[in-house]
Amino acid sequence: MGGSADFGFWGSTTPALAAMLAGSPIVFTGFDVYSPRSTAIIVKKSSKINSVADLAGRKVAVNRSGLGEFLLIAALEKNHVDRSKVEFVYLNPPDAAPAFAQGRVDAWSMWSPAVDIARYANDAKDIFNEGRDLDFLIDYSSLVSRRKFTEENSELVRAVLDAYYVEGAWQSQHPEESERLVQREAKYPDQVRDYLASLKRVNQFHEPDDAAFMAQFQRAADWLAQRKIISAPIKVADYSVKV
Repeated sequence: MGGSADFGFWGSTTPALAAMLAGSPIVFTGFDVYSPRSTAIIVKKSSKINSVADLAGRKVAVNRSGLGEFLLIAALEKNHVDRSKVEFVYLNPPDAAPAFAQGRVDAWSMWSPAVDIARYANDAKDIFNEGRDLDFLIDYSSLVSRRKFTEENSELVRAVLDAYYVEGAWQSQHPEESERLVQREAKYPDQVRDYLASLKRVNQFHEPDDAAFMAQFQRAADWLAQRKIISAPIKVADYSVKV
């Protein structure tokens, strides 16, 4: 945030951490851990790539300092593949989708629903799935807001959080209906909608006074810093405000 907005709604924690390190005056006020996780590395079934090990010598599209990049790094580490053997192609999702479809990259590390749309449209498959293959969470959904705004309007921020908790509970209890609502806006195929609904994802919300959660989040931030996905170590508690 460059001061043009007061809230950022449920974005990825990794770019938020990067922005904080760059001096952006934002803080975390709430977190959402949804499960099962559905971010994945996909390849075309015709590619003859059947495992993460097969990515050696290949090009993989990722978004820099985001879910795509960290998932690929975690996958390579878990499968003992040297990062230098794989070409990271830094593309934002709107550019990565056609690059994958046209064969300009061999794989794509991406989150829902774009990864599910691409899997369906390109007859692709997962070779690494966050919910199935990642040993611990590295990235979360978060609510961020400007620090000064948060301090001066804590009751409003609290009301926003509480409203989202109600909506999140409804979404968890009504997966088919909620996916139909999303599909109306995103306009993806029914097959993708039905797959996402079948996951029956559940939201679990946490706040900065949740010590167990914050310890997990700090571990994730340390992991990102050690691998230079974010530019330096960061103490997440210093950038989190309980309202």
